[in-house]
Amino acid sequence: MDTRKKTTDQSLKSKWLSFRPEIKWLIVLTLIGSAALFGLGVRSLLRNESSEQVIKIGAILPQTGPGAIFAEYIQEGSDLAVEEINAQQSRKVKVFYEDSKNLPREAVTVYNKLLSTEHPPVVMVALSSVARALAPMAEQTGTAQVYIAVAIPGITDGKHTFRVYPEASGMAGVMARFTANKLNYKRAAIFYVNDDFGRVSVDAYRKEFESRGGKVVFTESYELQETDFRPQISKLNSLNPAPEVVYLSGYGPAYGVAVRQFREQRVKSRITADMTMGLPNTLEQVGRAADDVYFVDGNISRNFANKFRDKYGREPSSYAGYAYDIIQIINRVAVTKKEFTLASVREGLLETKDYQGAMGKIAITPEGDSSLQFVVKKTSGGISEVVSDGQ
Repeated sequence: MDTRKKTTDQSLKSKWLSFRPEIKWLIVLTLIGSAALFGLGVRSLLRNESSEQVIKIGAILPQTGPGAIFAEYIQEGSDLAVEEINAQQSRKVKVFYEDSKNLPREAVTVYNKLLSTEHPPVVMVALSSVARALAPMAEQTGTAQVYIAVAIPGITDGKHTFRVYPEASGMAGVMARFTANKLNYKRAAIFYVNDDFGRVSVDAYRKEFESRGGKVVFTESYELQETDFRPQISKLNSLNPAPEVVYLSGYGPAYGVAVRQFREQRVKSRITADMTMGLPNTLEQVGRAADDVYFVDGNISRNFANKFRDKYGREPSSYAGYAYDIIQIINRVAVTKKEFTLASVREGLLETKDYQGAMGKIAITPEGDSSLQFVVKKTSGGISEVVSDGQ
C-alpha cells in the first residue's frame, strides 16, 4: 500500500517537473481562482440565507432638528415592537434608521442610501414635508412607504404609499367637531406651524368647524424656532368680540413657548390643541400652563402604555403607539406571506382590516389610508384624562 502511494507520488512529481513554466503558472492560477470562487459562492449562499431570515424595514426619521422629539418616540415604539417580535420568532426583524433632519433634500439623500445598501421592501417615513418629497420615489424605486406623523391629504394616492396615522381631518377635524358640538363655541382662532402640516390643519379645522355653524375669525402662522408670540397674541387679544377658543397646531420648540405665552399674556380664549400637546415632553415643558387645555389624541391601549412604561420609565405618546403598530403589522405581513417583497407588503397591508393594536382597532383602506380611533383629553395638574371619544 505504501509502495503504491510512493510510486504514484513520484509519477505525479515527474509529470509536474516535465511541464513548461508557463503551464505551471496557469495551473496554479486556475487552482487559486477556483478556490476563490468557491469561497465567494459559499459566502454568497450564507449571505442570501441570512438575508432571507431577516425582515428588513427602513425608517426615515427626523432624529436631529426641530422634529427630533417625534423621532425619539417613534424609534422607541419601533424598538419595543422589534424586541417583542424577536423574542417570539426565529425570523428576526431589523429596522434601519436614517436621519432626515426634517429636511426634504436630506431625506432624499438618505432614502437613496438606505435602498442601495439594505434594500428593504418597505420604509417608514415621518413628517409631512419629508413625506411629500419621498412619496413620488415609492413608485420609481419599487418600495412601499408607510407614513407616520404625516397629516397631509392625498399622500397615499400612489400605488405603494400607506399611512398609519391620522390625516389632517383626523386631528384638527376631531377637535373642531368637539369644539362645536361639545363646547358649543362659535368663534375660533388658529395658531399653526408654517409648513405643510400646519397649513392642511388650518383647512381641515376650518372646514369641519364652519360646517357646524362656527366661524374661524383669526389665523396666525409661526416658525418652528419662534420664541416671541406677543405680537400675534396682541392682535388676538384686540379682537372684539374675542374668539371663544384658540386651536394650536404644530410641533417643535415654539409649541411649548406658545402655550406658556398664551397664559402669560392672559389670552381669554379657551386653549385647544393637537397631539403634540399630549407628548410628555410638552407637558413637562409647559407645566401648569397646560391646565384645562383640551387636545386630541390617539386611543392608546392600557396594555401598550404599561409595556412602554416598564421599558422606558415614562408615559408613551401616540407617536410611539403608531410606530409600534406599524412594525407589528409589517411583521405580520412578512410571516403570513410566502415572500417579503414589495408585492407581498402591498397585498398584506391592504388586507389589514381588523388589527387590534396599541392604538386600538386599525383598518387600512383601499386607498392606503387608515381607519383609526381618537379621543379628546383634558389636562389638569400635569395629568391628562379622556373626556370624549372623539366622535
